[in-house]
Amino acid sequence: MPKTTDVPVELREFNYVFEKIAYRHGYGEVFTDFIDYAIACFLDTGDAEKAKQLQQRYGDCYPDFQGLMREWMQLQHKMLHRGKKWYDALGAFYEVISSTHKASALGQFFTPPDVVDFLTIITGEQKAGPKARMNDPCSGSGRMLIAFHAHFPGNYTFAGDIDPICAKMTALNMMLHGCEGQAVCIDSLHPDDWRFGFAINPYIRVVGIPHIVRIQKEQCLQWQQYQQDKQEFAKKKAQAEEAAKIATTTVKEAPTVGKFGQLSFL
Repeated sequence: MPKTTDVPVELREFNYVFEKIAYRHGYGEVFTDFIDYAIACFLDTGDAEKAKQLQQRYGDCYPDFQGLMREWMQLQHKMLHRGKKWYDALGAFYEVISSTHKASALGQFFTPPDVVDFLTIITGEQKAGPKARMNDPCSGSGRMLIAFHAHFPGNYTFAGDIDPICAKMTALNMMLHGCEGQAVCIDSLHPDDWRFGFAINPYIRVVGIPHIVRIQKEQCLQWQQYQQDKQEFAKKKAQAEEAAKIATTTVKEAPTVGKFGQLSFL
C-alpha cells in the first residue's frame, strides 16, 4: 500500500477508491483490470464478456470500479481546468504504485511532464499545422501524443507500444483528450508482431462523444506501411539480383584480350 505522502495530492481521492479494491487483490492486477474496465466502457461495441469476468472476479467490489472511473474523469476535468493543457492521471498513478509496491505487471517510469512539453514544442514546430501526423513508436502512457495534440490541435496521432497496459493507457489518454488516430500494441521494430489495436475517436466529428473502436492488423497504419516497405525491399532486391546476374553473364560472354593485346574469341 503506498503511503499517503507517496501519492500526489491530486491523486489521493482516486487512490482512496483504488485501495478499497486493492486491499483484497494485487495492486498490479487491480490497475490492469481497471484499464480493461475503462476500455470496455468506451468501446463502441462495449465488452460484455470482460464485464462478466470482472464481476465474477471481484464480486461485491465490482461496483467500486464505477467509482474509480468517476474519480478518474473528475480528476482529469479538474486538472485541465486548472490551466494544464494536458494531464496524465493514469500514467502518474501507474508510477506511484510501480515505485511503492512490487507488482509483476508494472515497472516503468515515463518522461516527466515538463520534459514532454519541451520536446513537444521543439519537435512540433516543424510539424505544426492541420492534419499533421505524429508517430510515437514507444508511447508509454501516451504523454508525447496528448501533449502534441494539446499544443498543436487538429492533427493525427499514432501510438505503438509492445506493453499491452501501456498501449491501453495510451488509447484511453488519447481518447479522453480528444485525439484522433490509432493506439496499437505492436513491436515497432518488428511490426509483424501484432497484438491488438484501437482507432481513437474515428467518429468524434460526427457524434461528438469520445470513443474507441477495435481494429485488425490490416487496418493498422504502421503494419500497412511495413508491408509496403517489405514489398518495395523485395522488389529492389529482385532487381539487384537480376542486374548482378546480367552483369555476370555479360562478363562470361565478353571477348578476352590475348597475350599481345589482340582480341581473342577462343
